[in-house]
Amino acid sequence: MKKATLILTICFTVLLIANVVHFLNREWEASFYPASYATLYYPTDVPTITRWEKLDQTRLKLLLNWNGDADGWRITDGAGNTQHSEGRDPVISIRKIDQELQSFTLIPVPDHDSAKFDFTINFYSHEFYQKGGMDRPDVYIIKAGVPCGEFTQYAVSDWVDDYAYVGEEGLAEVDRILREEVKIEPDEPTFSRMEKLTSYLRKKLINARGIPKNDLRWMNPWLIYNEMLKGTAKGWCTQHGQIWVFFANRAGIPTRLMQGARTQDNTFVYTGHTWAESWIAEQNRWAFVDLSHSLIYITDKNENVLNSADLFHLNQHNAFDSVTARIYKDWEWETLQVPADDDSVISVAFAQCNNVVRKEFTTHSILKIRRPPNVEDVRSIYTGFRKDFTFLWANLERYLFKPPLAYSYYPTEGKRTYYIRWGLFYGMIVCLVLAVVASVLRR
Repeated sequence: MKKATLILTICFTVLLIANVVHFLNREWEASFYPASYATLYYPTDVPTITRWEKLDQTRLKLLLNWNGDADGWRITDGAGNTQHSEGRDPVISIRKIDQELQSFTLIPVPDHDSAKFDFTINFYSHEFYQKGGMDRPDVYIIKAGVPCGEFTQYAVSDWVDDYAYVGEEGLAEVDRILREEVKIEPDEPTFSRMEKLTSYLRKKLINARGIPKNDLRWMNPWLIYNEMLKGTAKGWCTQHGQIWVFFANRAGIPTRLMQGARTQDNTFVYTGHTWAESWIAEQNRWAFVDLSHSLIYITDKNENVLNSADLFHLNQHNAFDSVTARIYKDWEWETLQVPADDDSVISVAFAQCNNVVRKEFTTHSILKIRRPPNVEDVRSIYTGFRKDFTFLWANLERYLFKPPLAYSYYPTEGKRTYYIRWGLFYGMIVCLVLAVVASVLRR
């Protein structure tokens, strides 16, 4: 037993050293954990059809993934007929008419405007195929206005930081600022809140652009904002992004931090920018937002907001025709050729102000989404670990258990990286537990 304790102790020590060495020598961009567009942009706040079940030839059941509540569903068809279905998962009846396009709208009861959706069904019976000499079961060709399929999903709230680590005094002050200085009203539309907040922060931070000092890395967004406001620190896009996410979430706009990056050996930088995405409740969509360049949101020709991945794909083809930007026109856009005064919110063709997207959303980019808490990633400077517990815990949690999700053209190393980390960490824990048990048994 003594020998076993010694061996386990040696194994624990070796694995502890391996964990530390791996942490200190990790490639910054190796932590990106690949995720699909569906996972990143189809939250459970909007119904998703995970599966369709055939009850009989003319009755279908929709199995939904949705974090809302419904006692039942009201189902209307294109002919004006109404069906009622009890329970969380609706059951619909279709007409047994081959090739007919049948359209439906599902509305939850009680009514949730954001949760109703449309779909169409073309029915082809097995008899229809038999007439043509084919042996095939009934087929239902479905086109739905919501995603269909099973995949990892998150609620919008999963991306929203509660900022408890800022402290009650700091949160009370920022809430006062939003109420009394930004003038945000309780029932104000999301777009209006974003426009007011952008113009306010751009004015406040007009002289705050520049190289951030090391200490900003461990500070929470409220401290960063006050340092930049007082002139005791400058900030890059990362600090502006953190500030926007903080203020927007406190203003009732669910918002998450986004980073586009790709480096080699922590030294060669291919892309590097930070911005945010805000949830537009009125559209059930995430919207690209860039406070550091006064871009409030971007819309397509149908006035639907575009998210980061949308812009990433459009940029590969320079396909920005009919894409419009809503911007706060200040000193950065003095040369913009539009008939508008400074200190105003205006809409312009995105091609006139898309320079950052053109430079940063390239094929090299990895779009990285940070999950709460909204504190910076550690970058070789570890003194912040002893200065702020949230900074310490957030970085250790990301390193081991909560990888930033990423979207890119490239096969990222996230899965392999985390398998190695988990193996080293849990191997160390197992050796420690067994060593303790062996030591107790030996006594």
